[in-house]
Amino acid sequence: MNTALTQQVFDLIRLNNPLIAVESPLQERLRLLKNLAGECQQKNVNCYIWTLEDDQLHQLQVNEDLVLQQVLDYQSIAKNRREHYFEVLRFWKTTNLQGILILEGIFPWLGTNTSDPDFFLTAEWIKSALINLKLYNRNSNKTAILLGPNASLSSDIAAEIPTVTQKLPTVEEISTHLLGVLPNNYSETEIHEIALATVGMYLADIDYGIKQAIASGSTNAQELTKKLSAYKVDLLRRVYNIEFLQPPAIEVGGLDLMQSAFKRYKRLLTPLAKAYNLRLPKGILLIGPPGTGKSYSAKACSQQLGIPMIILEWGSFRSYGNLAEYKLKNLLSLVDRINRVILYLDDFDKGFAGDDDLSRRLAGMLLTWMQERTSDVLIIASANNIEWLPPELTRSGRFDDIFKVDLPNNGERHSIFTLHLARFDYRFRNGNGFSDEEWHRLLKATHRCVGAEIQAIVERAVISTFCLMFKDDVLPVGELPPLNITLSALLEARNNINPLAIREAERIESMRNKADLQGQASSPVDSSIYSVGNVDIFGG
Repeated sequence: MNTALTQQVFDLIRLNNPLIAVESPLQERLRLLKNLAGECQQKNVNCYIWTLEDDQLHQLQVNEDLVLQQVLDYQSIAKNRREHYFEVLRFWKTTNLQGILILEGIFPWLGTNTSDPDFFLTAEWIKSALINLKLYNRNSNKTAILLGPNASLSSDIAAEIPTVTQKLPTVEEISTHLLGVLPNNYSETEIHEIALATVGMYLADIDYGIKQAIASGSTNAQELTKKLSAYKVDLLRRVYNIEFLQPPAIEVGGLDLMQSAFKRYKRLLTPLAKAYNLRLPKGILLIGPPGTGKSYSAKACSQQLGIPMIILEWGSFRSYGNLAEYKLKNLLSLVDRINRVILYLDDFDKGFAGDDDLSRRLAGMLLTWMQERTSDVLIIASANNIEWLPPELTRSGRFDDIFKVDLPNNGERHSIFTLHLARFDYRFRNGNGFSDEEWHRLLKATHRCVGAEIQAIVERAVISTFCLMFKDDVLPVGELPPLNITLSALLEARNNINPLAIREAERIESMRNKADLQGQASSPVDSSIYSVGNVDIFGG
């Protein structure tokens, strides 16, 4: 089977490139080797492979499976004059053998520079040997393919070695592959649905997921789709250190202006908007103090648009060190292939707290991708300290919309309380639950509390109410009596917490003031019956 990647490689060979780099994930290695060896057989070209692990040269052939035959010439010649572990480069330059040589395991010496002198000397020798090999083997019917999962090349050699990268398969490619894998009784529509569920995985991963699902007894299309979706979520978490969420069913208290903006974004995904060349914003930035609902707002956007969300802790990329750019490149390729998805960069500012070269390089990669991408990916980033972000990230044209997510006003706190109380007390599901006077007392007592703190207050009050109602753990006979959450229970729970906006008043006010300078309001002026106009910001 001649894949697009194989076609790219042979196109470069036809252009007389004696040295080519190929980036392919490990799980696709067997399929790629079969494709390369099979294409070589069709063209009557020899195909060889050398691996760093055993320092042996084998000729590749394909019958029903991949066959490796040891090349004894290399073992005898290399053994007699080996000076170091990469004698294969010198051998391929001078041998009478012709065809394609696949070299696995060399890329670590071709990436960024190192301060280790031994590693540096080996890396320089390999680079020199590759350049000599390229010059020596030009027009000699010999091609060396450097193969690995990370084809990162340092700047001094990158221009000399064309690189091709194995991309994630498209929905169409997956559907075609599934036709040869799934039972014949699956309809075209069912196969398309399974393909949609598996976008973001390589074919080898899809095959493994199908085997697992069938082994567990999932034989119909609906069960298989569900199992493969769960397998993909787990795989993406392990490979990319991200969380993949389907559109949640949530309610949001307040932030009406931001919610209206999300509804506009949904219209930009329609065919009518596409006909007018309208697009989603390049990015959305949510700024404000901790606990004000930035992450919750991103989930609300996922719900409004009806598209899944990938949650990434941006600061985690710093822990990858030299692999950070490779990890980010792969992640951006993933979201591009999934297409209609929200990429949520949580705690975006923490990734720039160090103000080092790595942070700037990652920011540059992200900005370039945001400017050039054509996919329907919506970037949402959240930040507490906007001053940590590089100025180029917040200038006009980078993040199209910047929202200030502030401390909730009285009307918003009423909505947030109602949402959380309704989870436990039926009175708040269809009615008010409290009198206006009781609400005024509660809202005054919780001034400067954020959404996360309101949730904590409600849950503490629910626990204390439960413990007072039931002195033992015996399940009552008949219908469960309702939990009636009282104002006094909520006020007592409020007294047991110290809101961050009061505890760290100076720091929180600094965040709010700086957010005011950059962001547009996410909430309108409070026009609810609970609005009290100007109040002492410290709740006095």
